[in-house]
Amino acid sequence: MAERLLLEAMAAVDGCLERWWAECDGLRDRDAFAPTGVRGAYSNVLPADALRDATASVYAEIADRLGWLELDRALSVAEFQRLGTDVGDWVTRDRTLSEVLETFGHPSLWIGGANPFFAKTLAYTTADPGHELICFHLWNAFAEVPSSEGLKGVHPEPVLLAVRHRSGSFPDSFSFTPEGRRRRPTAEQLSRLGSTVWVFHGDRARYASGLFDSLDAGLSWASEHRVTGILAEYATGGAYDVAVSEGRFTPSKPHHGTAEHVAAFGPGLRHVHLTDGRRD
Repeated sequence: MAERLLLEAMAAVDGCLERWWAECDGLRDRDAFAPTGVRGAYSNVLPADALRDATASVYAEIADRLGWLELDRALSVAEFQRLGTDVGDWVTRDRTLSEVLETFGHPSLWIGGANPFFAKTLAYTTADPGHELICFHLWNAFAEVPSSEGLKGVHPEPVLLAVRHRSGSFPDSFSFTPEGRRRRPTAEQLSRLGSTVWVFHGDRARYASGLFDSLDAGLSWASEHRVTGILAEYATGGAYDVAVSEGRFTPSKPHHGTAEHVAAFGPGLRHVHLTDGRRD
């Protein structure tokens, strides 16, 4: 929503609202815009932790076509064509962030932070706005790797899940690594998308004091009563069990999964800090 509001405002200032609306229609025509937006389209492809930066890459592509995107590096046409031709075969085995950078160099656009424990998207393109972005979607929220104690934890660096590099239909535009196919959401996980509620817990309060079916409803109530606390999103079901099933948390320590740990486990989803009913 933030990207859409920002780009529409820029289009209004730039006098190109009709071009912006045409781009939005194009997303729907390519099945890149679900009822829950571009993020919803990506939810069929990537784990929940990787959706934020991947979604931004689609709007970055539109910004590039509208002349607003400043690239960190522009590939030559030959480099771009070679990348698009070779990447499908290149991802037939698992790859890491360092392998992407060693093979293709610094990206035209780096979406996401430098912290190796979080998802990010690297995009490559030329200086010609007519060329689409080739996007490498990397993820490392809780990639399972064995440790010396036989436990599992995060991978030392992000792993590549998928590359968006084909034109045409959005669902058909990806090539997946083996890890990406393993991490692709299951039908059961997809059936739970959108089944979340928002819970308000006041500062120093022992119990939650509000339950809402949407963020907007929670914010409206908080503003009306000028409450201070946290409005947090929860998936239906046990927070620990849902996080494990969706790959957002992998038990890695002896106490993980114990009664005490499960009882105190946070949802790991979105949350908003409020003071006197307003966002901090």
